[in-house]
Parts: sequence; C-alpha cells; structure tokens
Amino acid sequence: MTDILVTGGTGTLGRLVTERLRTDGHEVRVLSRHSPPYAVDLRENGGGLDAALGGVETVVHCATSPRGGDERAASSLVAAARRAGVAHLVYISIVGVDRVPYGYYRSKLAVERMVEESGLGWTVLRATQFHDLVAQVLQALAKAPVLPLPAGIRDQPVEVAEVAGRLAALAA
Repeated sequence: MTDILVTGGTGTLGRLVTERLRTDGHEVRVLSRHSPPYAVDLRENGGGLDAALGGVETVVHCATSPRGGDERAASSLVAAARRAGVAHLVYISIVGVDRVPYGYYRSKLAVERMVEESGLGWTVLRATQFHDLVAQVLQALAKAPVLPLPAGIRDQPVEVAEVAGRLAALAA
C-alpha cells in the first residue's frame, strides 16, 4: 500500500481522512503543529517537513487556517514535496472560491493555483461547508439576546465524513 502524509491530520477533516486511509490498509503519517513525531508548523519555517515527507508517495493537504498563512504553508509543502519526489498532492478547497470575494476564499484559490502549477501530480477537491461549521457559527451568534442572521446567504452543508471518504479515495 501507499505511504500517505495527511497535513492537518488531527483536525476535523484530517482526522477522519487518516482513519479512513488506515482502515483501507495504507501507511499514514500525520503532520500537525503539535503532534509528534511529525510536529511541523507549515506557516512558519516548515522545519521537519523533509523528514515527514521521506518515502511518501501521496500528500493529502488538509491543514488550513482562516487566520491566514495558507499560501506560505502551501509554498513550503510544495517545495518539500518536490524535493522528496512526492507523486501526488491532494488538496481540499471550497466550492465557490473562484466567485466569492472573502479573503479566506481568495487564499484557498491561490493555493489551488499553487498546487496546479507545482509540477506534481495533483487533485483539488472542492467541498461545501461542513455541518459542524454552520452549527458553530449559529452557536456563536446565539450568545446575544437577539440572534442576527445574515440575509440572502445560501448554504448547502455536507457531512465531513463524506468528504473524508472522497479524499481518501482520491489519495489511494
């Protein structure tokens, strides 16, 4: 089976991708900022990234932050993946990143382009927001005595486990 590295492998999506890949018999390495043995912050200098990628054939890039740094992180990852001879880079993005003018979406689109131009084999999967995110947003808004809801916003959330299953299949 293929050696696969999952960035953001302890997050909401990455954890499920990792579980699915392992269930399917793949050797999986989890890269996350705080989880040894591959504790790497891609937004910083990416120290330890070359060791994490040694012998890896496929990377599933789930690491992201709405607070910024995704482009710097992707740049570090792509450069290290090239050095390591990674064959396939799978990236999770968001439906509408090419049409919605939010800063986070613009960053996700820039990373998509970076992945496409990386020289590596690549796949980009665009998914809608997860049910969990919608619930978190509504929960945060519900703390006030009045619940403000933005008008005219359409949402079609997806179950995170479905996206994880698709990413695992693409990685395999």
